Amino acid sequence: MGASRSFTTDVRVIAATHRDLEAGVEQGSFREDVYYRLWCAVLEVPPLRARRDDIEILVDHFRKEANLRLGSGLDIRGFTDEALTVLARDEWPGNVRELEAVVRRAMVRRRHGWVTATDIVFPKLRRNGLVEALLASGVRLTSVQEQTLRLAAARGEVRRRDVARFCGISPELARRALRGLEQSGVLGRTGRARGTRYALRYQGG
Repeated sequence: MGASRSFTTDVRVIAATHRDLEAGVEQGSFREDVYYRLWCAVLEVPPLRARRDDIEILVDHFRKEANLRLGSGLDIRGFTDEALTVLARDEWPGNVRELEAVVRRAMVRRRHGWVTATDIVFPKLRRNGLVEALLASGVRLTSVQEQTLRLAAARGEVRRRDVARFCGISPELARRALRGLEQSGVLGRTGRARGTRYALRYQGG
């Protein structure tokens, strides 16, 4: 295009975009002639959150690929059912590329054996919308658990006494709420006894 004479070529162009090209043409932000050149064969791929059955297949693919490419003694045999459940519940705003990054990070953290739910860490960028994302995905939270997550989102990590004071409940009820969130894969625990802290898995970079 734009040349003074013709050139013979034999190529096939494959393009991908997350934009609505038809709307772009109507708004004048995308060239109409280019749109029609690309329109001959269009494949619409739904977002990952709309095809959750693919997640386990993709995780296994990324696991095998990372075992081969990352090297340095990395030998992950698979992801536990609990880890796969955590991944399957997520909304994946970053789609397949985000899933790949989370899988690789979990593998590097574990190094050997099986990746568990405690190895799954999501980007810090998404921490503030954690509660809304969980509720939208159908996860059921008690009022105490929801308050606990909002407190953890604000602070990054919480202790049992923080939750008890913030929610106006007994330390035992706070412990139950925290343990329930830990078992569901939302919170991770560090430390022991009085030094135990619970941190959001969405706080990693």
